[in-house]
Amino acid sequence: MAVAERIDLRSAGEAALLTLAIAVPPVVIVSILKSDDPPGQESNLWLLPPIALLSGFAVGGYLAGKCQRRTPMMHAAAAGGMAFAVLFVYGLGRRLIGGDGVALTYIIRLLLLAQICVSTALLGGYVAGRRSARP
Repeated sequence: MAVAERIDLRSAGEAALLTLAIAVPPVVIVSILKSDDPPGQESNLWLLPPIALLSGFAVGGYLAGKCQRRTPMMHAAAAGGMAFAVLFVYGLGRRLIGGDGVALTYIIRLLLLAQICVSTALLGGYVAGRRSARP
């Protein structure tokens, strides 16, 4: 049986939606409120989006792992990958529509961010797996 056939897409998708529900609103709100900050004088509110992003991926990975106790890490990775795929497509589309273009350095930054986000989701899945293994 292929790996994709063993993944419960419903639970991974629900976890991905939870991830986006936690991670995206703070990013949007801070972007709206503080988009006009001059470089070098950014508000401390810009510290919230990375925290929300990583928290969202950890909670989503935890939910995916909690729902699928036999394969928590696989489902956490799937949920993290699904959530980041949405962010990836949105980021590329926004830059292309805005006329900013997509440089190789931008793609590399997104791929490095994907590694961090999916790793954080795996951490959430690991915690869920450890908690379910307790007697």
